[in-house]
Amino acid sequence: MPGRDTRTRWQGVFARHQEGCGVEELARGATLGEIDRACSCSASYYGKVYDVSVRRHVPTKRYKVPSEARKARRSMLDLLEKGGLPKEAPLRLRDALPRFVADMKAGRALNKKGKHYKPEAITTIDQALGLHVVPSLGARRIVDIRKRDIQKIADDLSERRSGSRVRGVINSVRSFYTWANQRELASHDPAAGIVLPPVEAKPRDRIGTPQEMAELLGALTTKDAVPYALAVYSWARRAQIERVRWQEIDLKVGLVEWGADEENARKSDAALHVVPLLRPVWALLREAWIEQGRPGGNQLVCPPINKTKTGLLSMDGLADRAIKVWEKQLPKLKPIGLQECRHTAATWLDAAGISPKTASVLMGHSIPDRQPGAAAITLARYTHLMPDALELARKQMDTWIVAQIARETEAEKDAAGQE
Repeated sequence: MPGRDTRTRWQGVFARHQEGCGVEELARGATLGEIDRACSCSASYYGKVYDVSVRRHVPTKRYKVPSEARKARRSMLDLLEKGGLPKEAPLRLRDALPRFVADMKAGRALNKKGKHYKPEAITTIDQALGLHVVPSLGARRIVDIRKRDIQKIADDLSERRSGSRVRGVINSVRSFYTWANQRELASHDPAAGIVLPPVEAKPRDRIGTPQEMAELLGALTTKDAVPYALAVYSWARRAQIERVRWQEIDLKVGLVEWGADEENARKSDAALHVVPLLRPVWALLREAWIEQGRPGGNQLVCPPINKTKTGLLSMDGLADRAIKVWEKQLPKLKPIGLQECRHTAATWLDAAGISPKTASVLMGHSIPDRQPGAAAITLARYTHLMPDALELARKQMDTWIVAQIARETEAEKDAAGQE
């Protein structure tokens, strides 16, 4: 049988005593002091408020200490003043997230500017919450998640992620609770006032050398190495890597068409462009193609390792796997991120002496004056004739990478000999 409920010294807050507690022997009219003296259990506490719309008292969740019950009751009172309590049972985070994502896709949930979420933003928010928040808080009711819970996630992430990435995760929580508050599914925002690491905490200034990149990629499985190789050897953006398909890659000629997915993988018109494959990524793509059973057509080049809601590769999961491998197998080398790989690629172009106009095409930043309409040329046309400037850039980059690795290897041998 359930224990007995008694009043406390705080208005609207009650204590639930366990079965067998000494208070059961007291009369109903006992004073608070008599109740406190008679209690022989670890009571739980809850608050309750009267909801006029349903003509009954509505209780809060039970807590171990009265202060939490008081806070929960105060939140319910605030919600009543704003228009009423939720008309459905509190949702757990893992159940509420799919509804939030569905509303973003349908245009019912808007961003802070009052505009529809872009597909890429929806994917980012879904992955951020699904990977970093749901594992630890998914079973919790969204009305019970507190600031300390979100602060712990931010603190843990700041130890292994950049400041901007941590902010992205916390902003995703804020977006979720904005949606939940608008629908009276919650009455608070646990991400408000969270202490975040500075954006400069881990700046993206990591530039890998050709030899470092060869070692880092060589330690990974083919599946995990390909996305990094596409960023550093084919100048790809994250969204492009997630969505590139085998029909957009020509392994015979060594070409890849970036930005074919107009809605999600094209940052601008210039992002639709064809670039040559350098030797390292060309070889990796052949391996991946064979491992995947020689696919063609619409299959993803970088499919998800595990099932994801978006059907795309989880870049956060990729980073976690890669960092674990690098820290174990290559402890002397600093890990590198996808965006840092793209920064590395741009640095290499400059170091190899590639002209700015050619580099801009390879990076997908603009269209050179001598090649009007180049970004609109399809992969099929490029397989017949490749612009001399891009073919020359491929040869120049391949030669430079090989020469740099040779120099680094020789320098290491000399250093070892001196020791």
